[in-house]
Amino acid sequence: MKKLLASFAVLFGLSSMVACSQDQKEEGKKEESNIVKTIENPVEIEFWHAMSGPNETAVNHLVEEFNATVGKEKGITVKPVYQGSYPDLKSKITAAIRAKSAPAIAQAYPDWVAEYLQSGAVVELDDYIFDKEVGIENFDDIAKAYRDENSQYEGGKFYSLPFNKSTEVLYYNKTFFEENNLEVPTTWEELEEVSKKITELTGNPAFGFDSAENAFLTLVKQFGGEYTNTKGEVLFGESDAAVEMLEMIQKNTDAGYWRLPGEDKSMSGPFTSGLVQMFVGSTSGAAHVINGLKETNAFEWSAAPIPQKSEDTKAVIQQGTNVVVMKQGSTTDEQVYAAYEFAKFLGTHDANLYWTMNTGYLPIRQTVVDSEEYQNYIIESGDMTKEAGPKQSDYYFYDVVFVNPDFSSYNVRTAAGVAVENVVLNGMEPQAAVDEALKSLGLK
Repeated sequence: MKKLLASFAVLFGLSSMVACSQDQKEEGKKEESNIVKTIENPVEIEFWHAMSGPNETAVNHLVEEFNATVGKEKGITVKPVYQGSYPDLKSKITAAIRAKSAPAIAQAYPDWVAEYLQSGAVVELDDYIFDKEVGIENFDDIAKAYRDENSQYEGGKFYSLPFNKSTEVLYYNKTFFEENNLEVPTTWEELEEVSKKITELTGNPAFGFDSAENAFLTLVKQFGGEYTNTKGEVLFGESDAAVEMLEMIQKNTDAGYWRLPGEDKSMSGPFTSGLVQMFVGSTSGAAHVINGLKETNAFEWSAAPIPQKSEDTKAVIQQGTNVVVMKQGSTTDEQVYAAYEFAKFLGTHDANLYWTMNTGYLPIRQTVVDSEEYQNYIIESGDMTKEAGPKQSDYYFYDVVFVNPDFSSYNVRTAAGVAVENVVLNGMEPQAAVDEALKSLGLK
């Protein structure tokens, strides 16, 4: 327990230092710095991304808008380069870094950035973000969790900026709930109760988790525990939280009330086909629900904030990629500045409003959430994930990332997901599942 409390104290201290540092930077923009802030001769940069379909259309629109406005004024041309799926993008960036030819700007998950930092290719952005002339205006309008996630690296510095973000919500069959006089659950106790009623009515599981990994991370925090930290310390074995939340999952799956996707791969399929009436899943997956019901129009769906354990431990994970600026080989300081200007543009009010209204992703700015245009869009589109997601922004958390010689944050996340699957699919006792997860990481 002493070690656990010490870990909490360290984490709280670091978080407070980062928060204070950001506040101080925002209050007084830097008067002078050595960064390049003007471009003498026009430059072109590539933006590597993994957005396909409608998302790629939206990316191309934003690039065209940038090139015609900020780019035209400053002498910057951005060329969007689709690199395939996320794994394809990651492998191509890694290969480019090894060849000393990294793109000036690219999409990247936080754990990718942590890895890229080892190469020295990633550009620290603080001097740009907080510069008096070219800094980001109203920076604290961006959700705190997004700012914290992008400054969780060395020394609390910013090595990326938020782009396509999502969170988890509770999808539910609104028609079924209304026909059976059921209340949408706000706590796990309420969800257990309504799940039992639904299973008694349908003979099928009522609820599912789309992501076993996210369920583990989120519920550990909601049950009062900690998961990991940026030092690479695995903390979920140091309290009863992981065991207690796995006991809840096991009790309800054993009773036939809850389930995981299994062969369905995601819960949107069982949901749209009426096999389950609720599931917790990413806001970015709303299109699967919308498209799944488009032809059958079997029922009306909606979304709500995910259930919570208590008011004091509210937590919901936020995810998605950010954009990272890199400098290698022939990349000039002017191109680095150009990449920053494009990253800044993607986070402006108008660009973010367009992005969230034309993709499955959420606003990063509160002023976008509050805008009349966005609120009207929610009504017109009927996509209630766009309302339920931002309602949780005050208690967003992010999966901290690290790379150490023994294992990475990715390895810990994988072990967490396996622990849930062991309890649900293999009947393993919760304590044994936690022990097995720690053992797989060489910690037991």
